[in-house]
Amino acid sequence: SMLYKQIDRELKTRRVLVVGDMELEEHHMIMKAVQRLEDTLRGRNIQVITADSPEEAFPLVSTDMDIDAFLIACNTNSGSSAPVNLLRHLRARQGKIPVFLLAERAATIRHLTPAFLDLADELVWIFEDSPEFIAGRIECAMERSRARILPPLMKAISDYNEHHHEYSWAAPGHQGGVGFTKSPAGRKFLDFYGENLFRTDTGIERSSIGSLLDHEGAFGESEKLAAKIFGADLSFSGIVGTSGSNRTIMQGCLTQEDIALCDRNCHKSIEQGLILTGAAPVYMLPTRNAYGIIGPVPPSQMTPDSVKEKIKVIDRKDHPAYAVVTNCTYDGLCYNAKAVEDLLKQSSDRIHFDEAWYGYARFHPLYHDHFAMRDDAEREATVFATHSTHKLLNALSQASYIHIRNGRKGAVDFDRFNQAYMMHTTTSPLYAICASNDIAGAMMQDCGNSLIAEVIGEAVDFRQACAGIYRESQKDGSWFFKVWNAETVTHQGETYDFADAPREILIREQDCWKLKKGDRWHGFKDLECDDWVMIDPVKVSILSPGMDADGVMAEHGVPASLVSAFLYQRGIVPTRTTDFQIMFLFSMGITKGKWGTLLNTLLDFRKFYEDGTTVGECLPELPEMYRDISLRDLGNDMFDFLKKYKPGEQLDRAFSQLPEMLLTPRAAYNQLVRGNVESVVSDHLAGRIAATSLIPYPPGIPMIMSGERFGKHDDPMIAYLHALEEWNRKFPGFEHVIEGAMWQDGKYSMLCVKE
Repeated sequence: SMLYKQIDRELKTRRVLVVGDMELEEHHMIMKAVQRLEDTLRGRNIQVITADSPEEAFPLVSTDMDIDAFLIACNTNSGSSAPVNLLRHLRARQGKIPVFLLAERAATIRHLTPAFLDLADELVWIFEDSPEFIAGRIECAMERSRARILPPLMKAISDYNEHHHEYSWAAPGHQGGVGFTKSPAGRKFLDFYGENLFRTDTGIERSSIGSLLDHEGAFGESEKLAAKIFGADLSFSGIVGTSGSNRTIMQGCLTQEDIALCDRNCHKSIEQGLILTGAAPVYMLPTRNAYGIIGPVPPSQMTPDSVKEKIKVIDRKDHPAYAVVTNCTYDGLCYNAKAVEDLLKQSSDRIHFDEAWYGYARFHPLYHDHFAMRDDAEREATVFATHSTHKLLNALSQASYIHIRNGRKGAVDFDRFNQAYMMHTTTSPLYAICASNDIAGAMMQDCGNSLIAEVIGEAVDFRQACAGIYRESQKDGSWFFKVWNAETVTHQGETYDFADAPREILIREQDCWKLKKGDRWHGFKDLECDDWVMIDPVKVSILSPGMDADGVMAEHGVPASLVSAFLYQRGIVPTRTTDFQIMFLFSMGITKGKWGTLLNTLLDFRKFYEDGTTVGECLPELPEMYRDISLRDLGNDMFDFLKKYKPGEQLDRAFSQLPEMLLTPRAAYNQLVRGNVESVVSDHLAGRIAATSLIPYPPGIPMIMSGERFGKHDDPMIAYLHALEEWNRKFPGFEHVIEGAMWQDGKYSMLCVKE
């Protein structure tokens, strides 16, 4: 269609940014020469954008990623740092785009500095060559740049789309989108997503692109580049999410004769891996604070002696064939991965860090030693890392990576491991997902440090803004939300309130984010050492008033679930909410405007809460029963419930103990397949064996695994279910989600193995 042809033309348009220098205006002839160059470029169908100064160009460089060359008219004798600052920002964010310095020879040659020459691709004497010659060099540089911007797979797909116009007799049946044009619904679907998605949705017969499953051609080149970018020996591109990547690793490492040492703070895909492999699990139990934030597994649980004791419980004599740790945790706590590896390698030759939410750590020095694929690793054990590139990097949903660093022990054979990979990867991949993985890696290679520094900076700004408002509220006797991080920061002997700490220190210094033994603010009373875990600053938890770090309830409080409902009403979606905690993920799509809106919305909630505004005015989508009561009265009712029934305390107790395992997850699943299970209501769960896991959200990790047995009638897991049942009856519209439990007639039930 004409529309698609127009879009293609726009995508091929070449654009340059010409940055002037106000101090050059007195040199009338220089500016005239620059203008002649601009006219020559326009004559070559190159779009010219102008900025009068480096300061004016800075926001363009930060936001416009579709510029093919930068032409900077500079006065090296001006003494201004603005041109150098602009060049440094250019190199951090758009390092592959050519930069030309336009200068007058006589005025510049005596004042050239290494900073200028190192940061530019070419220095052009504006009077020495004709505008046509200079424009030709610029045009050639742009073409070379365009040829190397795209990573291998995306480039192959783009080239295929550009040059292959074929009659296909293979799948997919829509044949480049044509099939969708045969009905009104299909036509709207095609128009909504755009033609290129469908033109590049091809079958695996396209040998010019290569093969995902065989790791050949552009697919293989893409994975080799990913391994280089992420610090691995081998990388596998995953297109069924990190759930599939985790299962792949487990399928490649474990059999039913093996033992798996598992972090209990694990994703459900780890249990699925146990079901598929038949391995017997033993668990490392993480700590947990009063806010419901899951802390680290203590180092004492990772020692060889501790692991041996765990194995005795399941009556096995062998050592674990595989160990898995969630890093960082769903609450944003990052292990000192080097220290974890040093402990676990004494018990297992293969260590898996599930880093689904943490694929960016390698690209900023703040996370030094706190991620799996470290360049200075000792390489004794073989280490795996899984990254959900679609979560906090830039890829489409389902995109994931498996990274492997082979050690002297437990090394992975490529062909054997690929059998497990193929078992969990479709033979009909959507190339757009594969290409987005390619792009996610390329972005981190090109400007990862700059991108992550920006995200950390935005999160720090938000944290400090919240901390400042909280501090002022304490002075005037009002209230606000408290940010969950250290209340003071010490650097080079000077101590600051967090709100006043120098921004650069918070962005750069890891010590600002470490959880230290004996500090009260984090709520973990049993930390064993200071250098074990740190907060990831980009995962921001704010605490609503009502409970302190020791779990002591105040006289009054503001339940976080009510705050979250207000945020949802305003189009703001937190990532998780507990009784008094709300968590927000800062990613590359977060801007100052976005978190500024969040801050304003939190202030609005406080105002409405204090002013007696009705629920009907603030939250009109809630059931009619709340309409005429005030937001504050509803909050008080919820808070009184939390004080009386203590669901958070019950959940804390439930997660602080390991249920007795009677069957392995696979054995329990076999009972499910055979139909040897029955639905059991919460009142009768005591002593029953779970046929499936029970996963409350939050925190989104299993409270009981399949094959484990509930305790007696006072079991905290059962008490928690009863508390939620009462909550759901009293506060409809605020129901909790529990995967594995069915809600019927005001009670929870779940599948258990028949007695």
